[in-house]
Amino acid sequence: MEFMLAERGRHEDLGKLAATGYVFDLKIDGIRAFVRTDGTPAVVMTSRNDLDLTARFPELVTALRALNTPGVTLDAEIAVPDSSGLPSWPLTQRRTAQRSAPGRMALDLPAVLYVFDVLELDGTDTTTWPFRQRRAALEELATRWDGRLSTTVCSPDPWSLWQLVREHHLEGLIAKRGDSRYHRGRSRDWIKIKATQTLSALVGGVEWAGAEGTSEPRSLQLFLVDPTGALVPIGNASAGVSGPMRRRLIAGLRHPPVVVEVEYSEVTAAGVLRHPVVRAVRSDIDVLACGTDQLRGLV
Repeated sequence: MEFMLAERGRHEDLGKLAATGYVFDLKIDGIRAFVRTDGTPAVVMTSRNDLDLTARFPELVTALRALNTPGVTLDAEIAVPDSSGLPSWPLTQRRTAQRSAPGRMALDLPAVLYVFDVLELDGTDTTTWPFRQRRAALEELATRWDGRLSTTVCSPDPWSLWQLVREHHLEGLIAKRGDSRYHRGRSRDWIKIKATQTLSALVGGVEWAGAEGTSEPRSLQLFLVDPTGALVPIGNASAGVSGPMRRRLIAGLRHPPVVVEVEYSEVTAAGVLRHPVVRAVRSDIDVLACGTDQLRGLV
């Protein structure tokens, strides 16, 4: 099954979206995953780029098996919470970058499964149900969960959630049309509204401070991929990143492709990012996530 994806939106449209039947999910910055339990007690967790995540998060597998619920498929984000209990992408990236045994990492950096949709329930396909009905079924299911499993915060009131996003420096919201079904690919039924402007970009070239392979990268040439598969340049970003991120970046440059998450102030009329800053190396998503559709409505 293919993931449902959101279009990009603006926070100025929150009121209009609320008035036209959308509800709002707090966006979790983690690793997107399909999770399926069949009651045998097999559990399978699969990422957007078809990686099997099951063995990497044994604490989540244990929590899911304890439910003994057959025929359930969930759409969720896996993230490591910080000391305040909020999901943290840096901690999540630390968890996935470590080569330690998964059991040890489950103790040092335990993850939470933040579930926001249910696609199968007791063996019944629920993707044709309207989102409000799916959400109600999910919340009923969640009454049996423990602390390793959680639902996302969801509300018809975008402003209370937006205040939470701003106060705690969270990524943003996903607006979801209340009567929409779950379907494959990108759709205006889901609209992603970020508190900061970010996108996923492909590193297509590197400027080195000295001879290639013997020095540090100075800047990264960033590209998006258009619907025909062609690379579209969107400018350069400094490679002056923190030590752990620099090591991941250099390792990735030796074995491309490399996808990075970039924060920026705006997009020029020429389609170039202003003030781009590399925030993360994203090993959990692939080149297909670097589409030019991320600029829709922003240029």
